[in-house]
This record gives sequence, C-alpha cells and structure tokens, in this order.
Amino acid sequence: MQLMPAVPIGLSRTGEIRLLYEDERYLAVSKPPGLLMHRTAIDAHEHENLRDILKAARPGRLDPVHRLDKPTSGVVLFGKDAEAIDVCKRQFEERGTRKEYLCMVRGWVTHQGCIGKPLPKGMEGPPKEARTSFRPLASCELPYPASRYPTARFSLLECTPHTGRYHQIRLHMRHFRHPIIGDSQHGDKPQNRAFADHSGVSGLLLHALRFAFLHPDGKVLQLEAALPPRWTDVARATGWDLAGFSQDRAIRQETDPQQDDFRQ
Repeated sequence: MQLMPAVPIGLSRTGEIRLLYEDERYLAVSKPPGLLMHRTAIDAHEHENLRDILKAARPGRLDPVHRLDKPTSGVVLFGKDAEAIDVCKRQFEERGTRKEYLCMVRGWVTHQGCIGKPLPKGMEGPPKEARTSFRPLASCELPYPASRYPTARFSLLECTPHTGRYHQIRLHMRHFRHPIIGDSQHGDKPQNRAFADHSGVSGLLLHALRFAFLHPDGKVLQLEAALPPRWTDVARATGWDLAGFSQDRAIRQETDPQQDDFRQ
C-alpha cells in the first residue's frame, strides 16, 4: 500500500528535498546530492544542511537515525522523539534494517557476491567487520578512452550494506577494483573526468534507493526514493533503462525487512 505521494518539503541549492513519509514518530525525505546532513566542523564553510532546512518546515525535534555522505542522494529517516529514534537505532545495531543502494562503477561486473573487508567505524580507528552484498543490473561499453584502453566499460550495481562503516560502499567498491564513478576521494580520477566529459554528469553516482525497518506500531515501513535528475543523463549516456527507479514510495506491510521478498 502506498501511503502518500512524495511532495516538496524544502529546497537547497543542490536540488529539491522531497517528503517521502511522515507520521507522529518519523519523517522521511529524499536528500539531493551535495547536501550535508547537518552542521559539522569538518565542513565548516558549508552553511546549508538538510536538518536545518527540515526544521524550518517542521519545528520540533528532528534527529537523523542514520546518515548519508554529502555527495550521496536518497532516503533519509528522521525521528521525532527519543523512543522512536532509539527503536530504529537499535535495529541498526542488531542489523534488523535493510538498505539498498544503486551505484555506477568502473568496469564490467558479471556476477553477484559479497565483499567482507574490515573497515573503521568512523574516519579513523581500528577496523571492524564490514560486509556489502552486490549484484549487477546492467553494463555498457562506451566508445572513448579513459585509460590505456580504447573504450570505457561501466556497470550498474545494486548494493546492500550489512554493516554501517564510514564510506563503506565506496571503500568496498574500491577494494573490489570497481570504484564508483564520480567518487573524488576513493575513485578513479581519469575515469571520472572521462565520463563527465562524455556525459555531462559529475559527482558521486551513489544513491540510497530503499530503506526498510520495523516501525514501533509493528508494521514494516519501506521507503524508496527516485533517482535524482542527473541520472537521466546517465541513462542517456549508457543506454540503461532506469525507469524502474523513477518513483518515490512509502509502503506499510507485515513482511520482515530482512527478507528478500520485502519489496513490492
């Protein structure tokens, strides 16, 4: 059951913020790429952030129960009270939530699998268990050189992180030797520049597509955020059919969010 159509709730200089779901406990939105989650000393020169924009539209408590990197787009969930926030955070700790991302990576990925390289929990610290599953959805070969080869190959992946480490998907894709296109920190800079020149698309091509968790009312809440506008140019450049990722959805259902059939 779809609960509500996504509607604009705010506007940042990087794009529209769309409301995916709201009740008395939670608020979920689709974050545009290039927008900070909240104020941080690490990016002190940046005066715009998602939390402040939302609080201007919805006064009262709003705390994120998870986070996305600044360049990553997609689903973000905020809690409105301490119990709601704790309920969701416990599910993260117990790995009871489900997250799915889309990303465009360098090279052809022809099989599905799971990457198990340990990573620090934050920007630094001792490595801890980290696992990311992936499966290929599409691939292409474009007629321009980006390195020593005369053509450039790319894949579209669906990734499911089973743990929550700093830059987990981005670091795991680099370790897999299929870095995410547009990743200026962990990616392949010549490939990034070549694809941007060919397609007109710049920036990290990583999108938090789906997020599911058990709501305190006992139902699973599944949230889905449509790809942001720049992926239209990605589809044009690659020939990929991305129409299946063009809708925002919020669904309530009985299914366990960790089961493979939780999607509608």
